[in-house]
Amino acid sequence: MIMGGEREKSWSPGRAASAAREARIATASYLRQAPAARSWHISRLLSAYQLHCAHTGHPRAARALLFGGMGYQPPFPSDWAAATEMVLADEARYLSQADLYILTPQMCDVVIAAAQSLTARDLELLSDDDLPSLTGLVVLPRPVIVRTVGGDLADDRAFTWRFPATVRTSPGRSRRRDLAAVRLSIYHDSHGPVRPDSFTAYAAQARSQGTPLPPLLLDSVRCWPVRYAATSRQARAVDAFASTARAAGDQARQFAAGRGHDENRVIGEYVSGARIDDRDGTFLPRFLYAFWRLCDQRIAETEHAPAGHSAQVLASRAGVPADVRVVRLRRTDSSARPGDHGSLDWQHRWVVRMHKVRQWYPSLQQHKVIYRGPYIKGPSDKPLLGGDIVRALVR
Repeated sequence: MIMGGEREKSWSPGRAASAAREARIATASYLRQAPAARSWHISRLLSAYQLHCAHTGHPRAARALLFGGMGYQPPFPSDWAAATEMVLADEARYLSQADLYILTPQMCDVVIAAAQSLTARDLELLSDDDLPSLTGLVVLPRPVIVRTVGGDLADDRAFTWRFPATVRTSPGRSRRRDLAAVRLSIYHDSHGPVRPDSFTAYAAQARSQGTPLPPLLLDSVRCWPVRYAATSRQARAVDAFASTARAAGDQARQFAAGRGHDENRVIGEYVSGARIDDRDGTFLPRFLYAFWRLCDQRIAETEHAPAGHSAQVLASRAGVPADVRVVRLRRTDSSARPGDHGSLDWQHRWVVRMHKVRQWYPSLQQHKVIYRGPYIKGPSDKPLLGGDIVRALVR
């Protein structure tokens, strides 16, 4: 099944729900069985470990940061093959158990706009009662092109969350603390527009082994603490790690270019806006936190996509729920219908009257992020202006 070639004008809830069900089943099966999934994720773990080593200068601390940051407790696996089996088995199980959500194209644009307004201070407000469900998989209507903290391009297509999890601060030190956290994962679009040479070689390897890539490809796993404010020292450490990741990414791309490999190839673009520049590595928690808050405020409305007999049989055989929740924007401007703009030749859509506020809740004795009044103006068959979305949101 190919998801990457879908366009907004051809998107429909029924087709998207069917594609998401099949993507979940195929991806979970791939994680459980495919040899190529093992080789791919070993390389991802090793790359992350090497970054932590470069940042800390201590292999033991790097290992604790890597596995502790994914929510695992010591003793950690003794070798990388065992570590990979542990992570992939957990991801396959969590993917199968997750409540499945799909976003309409319009809702996806609004969530991206909301996510780009969030700051590190806003993320400190994240609480377990923000979650619409304890575990979830949200599939986007199209890949979103992201420039990662390391400078690579990624085509994000799905995100998962799971609560509760535990993340450890100051691993290996006497003052370390175990914090309640949400486990988050990023899945790329296997058939999406980002096609670096290393990926095409991996896809060819998977085909040759008789296990072609599933629609979604696991990229990374991390845990994000809830109700936790980082100290100034921790914030500086995060900034330093981001600088290390950018330098390592630049070096790796230069090395690949010297060998004649292109690691920046993109064969298409995210049609509704510019690339996301994730310079601090927080686009994943910002996107999900924005999504959760919009759902909680009933700015988004959720309906269940019908599951026919064949869909229910397929899901039952795979041991996954057949239910799919379609999330759409509740309030839209009446002018958003194509052909309903008089003589004006509108070329774009844009989000208006959307404001971010840190609202105090006396009953909870805490602040929460709320968004007030977003709707989309302009013809529904025109692209959404990404830059204008961000400027329409105020702190």
